[in-house]
Amino acid sequence: MNSRLKDLKCIKKLSYIIFILVLVLSLVGCSNYKFTGNTNQSSETYIENEDYQNYLNLYSNFAKTSDGYYFISDNRLYFFDKQSHNVTIVCNKINCKHNDDRCTAYFSTFSFFPIQLSYYNNALYLLGWETDGSNIHNNYIYQISTENFKRKKAVYIGSSNGLTSTVFLIHRGYVYYTTNSNTMKKTSAILYRKQLGNTDKTDTGKIAFEHAGIGAQIQDISAYANNIYISFASYENEKGDGYKTSFSSINIHTLQEKCILDSSIFAAYADSNYVYYENDENTVNCVDTNTNEETFFCNIKGPCYISADSNYVYFDNLQSIYIDKIDEKDRKIFVYDKSGKYITEITPKNPKDDCYFGGDDMMIFKEIIADEVTEADGAKGYYVLDKSQLKSPDKQFIDME
Repeated sequence: MNSRLKDLKCIKKLSYIIFILVLVLSLVGCSNYKFTGNTNQSSETYIENEDYQNYLNLYSNFAKTSDGYYFISDNRLYFFDKQSHNVTIVCNKINCKHNDDRCTAYFSTFSFFPIQLSYYNNALYLLGWETDGSNIHNNYIYQISTENFKRKKAVYIGSSNGLTSTVFLIHRGYVYYTTNSNTMKKTSAILYRKQLGNTDKTDTGKIAFEHAGIGAQIQDISAYANNIYISFASYENEKGDGYKTSFSSINIHTLQEKCILDSSIFAAYADSNYVYYENDENTVNCVDTNTNEETFFCNIKGPCYISADSNYVYFDNLQSIYIDKIDEKDRKIFVYDKSGKYITEITPKNPKDDCYFGGDDMMIFKEIIADEVTEADGAKGYYVLDKSQLKSPDKQFIDME
């Protein structure tokens, strides 16, 4: 009898050890989880779920899915359903106050930098950090699942002394990111690249592009198909004379640079086959990205911010208001088709409202009244225009609800 009891105790002990081993191995498997991503994608056209959403402003805080748009407002994640026009907070907990890390919708400014929101392969991505010591931040791009909204580190992008000025985009399995300095001395502006899932702190990332010069900065990054597009600038001397900007493409497979515009001072935008840019304040030209052939596109009353979707090119004269070239009452967004034919113009609700342009379905706006962003409270202050109304003489804005 005693022998049998000893055997039972041994079996229980062995079962407990096996259980612990299985648990440890499962945790190790989770920590070594590999992100899936097609880094070999070579299509010359836009691939949904794999490509950077270049039709949205880089800092819009919006990310598009087939059903609608995710966005961050007041540090909370919401979803806008494009069919019902309803907005819901991304949390299903009863009586949740949405003000701490137990809430799937809340992103504390002590851990996250909710300025950019990116989308790739059914997940959202956001810049955040872990504090190391009194003021050192280990910066990561975090993945947020759109199935259960759990968060995990996707890419380590370096450390900083306090908040970082990192700008990033995700395109075809890679994260491209840059951190500018504010010096007027000889420096280098660098665009780094890492594959999704690379959280190795010893890996400094691959240099995809580098520009050296006095006060060198990468001003803007975007992507389409097999190219990353970069706007960068520097000065002739440390006094700030001789400001010069350029616009180049970087092939994502070879990392070979191709200069498209050398010494452009106005806006530029790249899509499937062309870079649209302001040759001067009132003239827009387009450059064929394959042949570098330059042709006239249209005349505008600029300067303007430029964006596009599959069907139209948009010119927003908000830039002219900011530089006091035109009066606020003349705020317009001019719409042209891809042949350069004028289609219509849109007047936002208020002269300085932000426009995030959106995909082929919606234009998204954020109200700004008396130079102040409308108080963040869910979808308060956001409104949309259904792009099916673009050719209608009676366009109606729809408030997010």
